[in-house]
Amino acid sequence: MTPETGYVVLAVILVLFLAGATAKAASDKGGNATLWFIAGLLLPGLALVVALFLDEQLYKECPRCARRISQDARICSNCGHDFTRDFRVGKFGY
Repeated sequence: MTPETGYVVLAVILVLFLAGATAKAASDKGGNATLWFIAGLLLPGLALVVALFLDEQLYKECPRCARRISQDARICSNCGHDFTRDFRVGKFGY
């Protein structure tokens, strides 16, 4: 194996690693892992930085079934948990 071939193989491994890290970071914040993996392949490093700074408030987690649902949802589509019953007025729940 020539040094040039070794550098190419190393670069491909690094790009795949960065794309995987981008997909994982975006998936943890509610993004589509496949689309972010492709973005990570096309823009390695830059897409990872963008994915790390994604806003996490697009989704909320249901306390009953731990599924991610829309931030605007009032009832969980998976288990039927009612988020309006969790609403408390004031700082101390009064």
